[in-house]
Amino acid sequence: MEKNLIRLAVLSLLIVVTVQGLMTADPIRFYLSWGERMEGQKLELPVSYQEQDSPSVVGEIKSPQTKLAIAVEKFSSLPRAKILINGQEKYSFTEREVTLDINAGDTVEIDSTAYNFPIDYKIVSVSSNLAYPGSKQIFTANQTIVMIGKIIVK
Repeated sequence: MEKNLIRLAVLSLLIVVTVQGLMTADPIRFYLSWGERMEGQKLELPVSYQEQDSPSVVGEIKSPQTKLAIAVEKFSSLPRAKILINGQEKYSFTEREVTLDINAGDTVEIDSTAYNFPIDYKIVSVSSNLAYPGSKQIFTANQTIVMIGKIIVK
């Protein structure tokens, strides 16, 4: 009985190692993993297009551009705090509130590395076609670069 239990344990270990090794190949992992089959598909563009037979304007394309206003919570200005859009400096907080003109899919970050104290940034207003980020969200940076996120347009 003891020999059979040892053989079963060793055989089970070999099967687990073999299956895990097979899971490194994408085509095989698709059939071995239920979670892999349940994955959704990525949406490429957040911009929508109206159908040709809709009662409104034929062929109207909703703008992929939007506006976003970010304000500094406790300070009147922080000129060394920079707003990065797709990794490039575009705006700075020379005033308390900054309005950004951005496109769908842009990545927005705030570089606060020049200041050695916590800073709260609040999204004070957004365009009606902006899905993310939402209004009244607060982001805190403490001598870091804070990620606002990727812009999603309705």
